[in-house]
Amino acid sequence: MKSWSWAAALVVALALCGCSSFESRWNAAPSTSTDGVSGRWTGTWQNTNNAHGGPLQAVLIAKGSNDFSAYFHAGWGKRSGTFQTPIQGSREGDTFRFTGSKRVFGVKIKTSGAIQPNEFNAFYDSRFDSGTFTLKRP
Repeated sequence: MKSWSWAAALVVALALCGCSSFESRWNAAPSTSTDGVSGRWTGTWQNTNNAHGGPLQAVLIAKGSNDFSAYFHAGWGKRSGTFQTPIQGSREGDTFRFTGSKRVFGVKIKTSGAIQPNEFNAFYDSRFDSGTFTLKRP
């Protein structure tokens, strides 16, 4: 599958997840948290295979001390969509290092990164695409 076909499939997948549920989570989430991970994040995503990229928002919801549900709302051009993935990690001082993965249309998308109280940096990778997330507290 060519990169543009994969991007089209990702657009469809993100659109199917529903923006209204993301907005509800966004509105309910705090801007900061005592665990340094949960809550709202805002920034950008950038594909490393091509020039695709755009605005990105995230809401992280604790499911345990080191387990979170990560909800992302990404924009590209005039389009946008949401994506959810579970992440798990461990703490090293004030840094939470994590990994996660999700299958979309049979393709595994892996995520890894580090979250500090005011900075969230991550990488994503699949068979067809890879890129970065750079977020901060709003």
